[in-house]
Amino acid sequence: MAPMGSVHRRFNKANIEALKECGYEVHLLANFSVGDGPEVHNADFVKECEGKGIYTHSLPFSRGSLLKNINLISSINSLIQSHGFQIVHTHTETGGILLRLCKNPQNASFFCFTPHGMSFYKGSSLISQLVYRPIEKWICQRMDANLAMNREEMDSLLKWNRKTARFVHGIGLDISRMKVSSESCRNGIRKGLKIPEDALLILSIGELNTNKNHAAVIKALKSVDRAVRPYYLICGVGEEEANLKKLIKESGLEEYVTLAGYRSDIPQIVAASDIFVFPSFHEGLPVSVLEAMAGGLPVMASAIRGNVDLITDDNNGYLFSPENPDEITDKLNRLLTSAEKRKKMGELNAQLAEQYSFDVVKKELVDIYSGLK
Repeated sequence: MAPMGSVHRRFNKANIEALKECGYEVHLLANFSVGDGPEVHNADFVKECEGKGIYTHSLPFSRGSLLKNINLISSINSLIQSHGFQIVHTHTETGGILLRLCKNPQNASFFCFTPHGMSFYKGSSLISQLVYRPIEKWICQRMDANLAMNREEMDSLLKWNRKTARFVHGIGLDISRMKVSSESCRNGIRKGLKIPEDALLILSIGELNTNKNHAAVIKALKSVDRAVRPYYLICGVGEEEANLKKLIKESGLEEYVTLAGYRSDIPQIVAASDIFVFPSFHEGLPVSVLEAMAGGLPVMASAIRGNVDLITDDNNGYLFSPENPDEITDKLNRLLTSAEKRKKMGELNAQLAEQYSFDVVKKELVDIYSGLK
């Protein structure tokens, strides 16, 4: 179960395959209605599931509206009880709350929870710590297995209940998908985006919202070494688009910064780039960072939960404070002016990404699901 269909489509493929390998019939519950951005592909995903014998159930879950979602508890209960599921695995904090609020379905044997990034974290506000920590703990108390994807969340799970705490290496990255020809992509992708082939291209991937913090990189770009001709490409959609466009214009960077919108050709985009930057304030274990690593890019990332699991400062990339554009500028300049450093870090990232591969994660999930029998 997940609120939005894109969670299953983008993040839960390893879970689905692991359940099938364990011999289970798989049902997916979410809002599969076609929407904007990532949700626009839900209709195709539903057809794909039907072809594989995977059942989908759609309810009108809402983003960011717990009150509206609570009204769906009766429907969730009815679905669980009518099918007699042996395992119910819920995803995201919203999914966890909804399952926790459900009555105890008599036919359901085991309950699992993957938060995909808890709402409290090191450095979050006192209100966040006082409100969200108890909520997450309350959710986890209902579950037979709680799955963490980063060290910080695993530490919390171990403190709450060592018996139900499980660790998995992310969502299961399709490494082979990221292995594409860099030369052909540099030519084709850059031509389509009107970015010079000989320019150094900085890439960010993520929704255009305040949490993803793309504005910090735009501010940092005002002071980078212009002699190396850096361009900045942001892939994603969201409510901050107008504000980012305004900032780009005010910074005099209209020629050098491109908002590319939602892209389905991420492997090609990564192959056409030189540096990946991920300035978020809050994450679980970022898929886009793993994709950039698998694609052989050096990575600059904010020093937050999840990112620090993947990047070691001045080893396979750089870590920085998400609130410090000057630090971003400094570390960008180090990478922009050293082809040797970019190459070395990128090669190391391609090796490190292997431990987060689909096969690794699928095996971890098979072990977890098998242990619940």
